[in-house]
Amino acid sequence: MKGFFMKKLFVIFFTFVFCNAFSQWTVISTVPTAPLINSISVVNQNLIWIACDGGKVYRSVDGGLNWSLRNTGLPAGNVYGISALDTSNCWVGNVSGSIYRTSDGGASWVQQLAVANSFSDGIHMFNMNYGIYYADPVAASGQQFQYRYTTNGGTNWILSPNAPTATNEYGVVNAWDWLDSQTVWLGVANAVSGATSAKVYKTTGGFINGSFTFGQFGGSGTPDGLYAQGVGFTDANNGMIGSNNGAIRRTTNGGTTYTAVTNPPGLTSFAVNDVHSFKDGSGLIRFAMSSTTVNSWLYKTTDLGVTWIQETLPSQTLANPIQHMEFVNQSLGYAGCAAGLFLRYNGPSGITNINGELPDDFKLEQNYPNPFNPSTKINFSIPSSSKVKLVIHNALGEEVNILINEFKNAGNYSAEFTAGANLNSGVYFYTLYAGEFISTKKFILMK
Repeated sequence: MKGFFMKKLFVIFFTFVFCNAFSQWTVISTVPTAPLINSISVVNQNLIWIACDGGKVYRSVDGGLNWSLRNTGLPAGNVYGISALDTSNCWVGNVSGSIYRTSDGGASWVQQLAVANSFSDGIHMFNMNYGIYYADPVAASGQQFQYRYTTNGGTNWILSPNAPTATNEYGVVNAWDWLDSQTVWLGVANAVSGATSAKVYKTTGGFINGSFTFGQFGGSGTPDGLYAQGVGFTDANNGMIGSNNGAIRRTTNGGTTYTAVTNPPGLTSFAVNDVHSFKDGSGLIRFAMSSTTVNSWLYKTTDLGVTWIQETLPSQTLANPIQHMEFVNQSLGYAGCAAGLFLRYNGPSGITNINGELPDDFKLEQNYPNPFNPSTKINFSIPSSSKVKLVIHNALGEEVNILINEFKNAGNYSAEFTAGANLNSGVYFYTLYAGEFISTKKFILMK
C-alpha cells in the first residue's frame, strides 16, 4: 500500500513540476547576419519562414534552430509580410509595394505585383489559390488602401472594389487579424501629428465583394500620429487592439466601438509591437510591447484586459524586442525580434495526468468528442517510463501536428488537440509511439 501511494505521489509531483518548469520564452537561435525580423510564418512546429530587413528571407525546417537564406531573386529592399504553405510555396511583400512568390523553396522568386509608392503590410494565403494582401495607399489621402485578393495563387492580385479611401492614413505592418477568409480586421495609422483617434477597418464579406466598415479608438498620438499597431480577435465579437503610444482598447461588438482598459501593472509609456489571439474559446490574447528606454514586455489576458499575466522574456529582448508572434497551439509558439533573435515559447504541453494510478498495458483510446470542432481529447496509457510521441496526420499521411514528443513517466494521460485555422474539415489520423508500442486511430474534423 505504501509503495502504491509513493508511486501515485511521484506521478502527481512530476506532472506539476513538468507543467510549470517549461512555461517560458527562450532564445533558440540568432538568424545569420542578425537582421531585423519583420514578419514570421509558422507552418508547423518544424517549418518556419521569416521576412527580414535587407531583402532577406530565411527558412527553418527544425523549429528555428537553424536557418537557410532563401532569397535568390528578391530585391534588396526590406521584406514585410510573409505567408508560407509548405517547404516550397511562400509569398512575401516588400517595402516597394511588391509581392513575390517562390514555388521552389526560395531557390527563385517571381514578382506577382508591383504598386509604386505603396508599402506592404501583410499577406496571408488561405490555400494554394486564395489569399489576401494589404498595403499602404499610394498617397496618404484620396487613394484607396491596397486591399487585394487572389484566386489563382497570385497570378493576379485584384484590388478589392470596396477598399476604403485614406485620409492622412496608411497601413501598419502585421496589424491585422481574421477569423476566416470573410471576416478580417485591419489596423490603420492616422498620420496627423498628435492625432487623438485612429481606425480599425473590418469586413465580414471578404475582399472579393465585401464592404468595409470601421470602428475608431481614442488615444494620444505622437508627432508621427496614432497607429493601431496590433489587432487580435478571439471570435466575431471580442477583440483588442494596441497603439504606438500606450493605448490598449477592447471591443465586444466586433469592432464597432472600442473602449479603454487598464494597462498592465506599472506600464505607462510603451508601444504595442504585436498582438496575437487564439480562436479556440480560451479568450487568450498576448501583447508584445516595448519602450524607447530599452525595455520590452509580454503580457497576456483571457478577459479582455480585466486581468493581466506577465510572461518573462529573455534579457536579450530588452534592446531587441519582439516584432511578430505566431503559435502552433497554446503550448508552442515562436517570435521574431530585432537583431535576428528568434524565440520559442514552451508552455504547459496540454498533456495532463488523469489520475495517479499506474496502468498495466500500453493503450491509445478513441478521441472524444468525435467528430470535433475545433478541440478534442485523446487519452493514452503507458505502463512504464517511455519516450512518447503523439502525432497528427492528414489523409495523405502528411504530419500536421506533434502534440507531444518527450520522455514521460508511467501513467494515464490526456492530450488536447485544437485544429488550427489551416486545417480543413476531413478525416485525420493520430498515432502514438511509446517505446515499441505503436497505435493509430482515425478521427474527423467537422468545421
